[in-house]
Amino acid sequence: MAEAKREYHYDMNQAAPQIEQPNPSAKPSTPPRPEIIRIPASPARKLKRISGLEKIIGIFLLAAVIGLAVLTVYVRTDISQLEREVSQIEAQTTQQAEEKTRLEQEKSELSKTERIKKIAEKKGLKINDDNLRKVK
Repeated sequence: MAEAKREYHYDMNQAAPQIEQPNPSAKPSTPPRPEIIRIPASPARKLKRISGLEKIIGIFLLAAVIGLAVLTVYVRTDISQLEREVSQIEAQTTQQAEEKTRLEQEKSELSKTERIKKIAEKKGLKINDDNLRKVK
């Protein structure tokens, strides 16, 4: 659709429209303010906003975490020391068991009847089989 064009005629002889003068009694309008940009607060300012109770709680929690870390290290060190002692005792037990086995074998070899008879004959003793007992 076509719109009708309007023609405007300007007459230069007409008086110019009057520009309104600002009313001195009226308050001047404030110009729009630019958007406020917030700069992050420094750590010192952030600490100033924290209350004393919050600081004490924070220090207490930090001390508790450090204490738990030290306690964990102490317990692990103690456990490893106990494990080392247990392994030493087990090694000593194994060594004593081997020594016991060796001594029992040597005892059984030395207490054989044939060996005892042979030594007795060398010394000039007379062997009576009725009086022989088995020693355990």
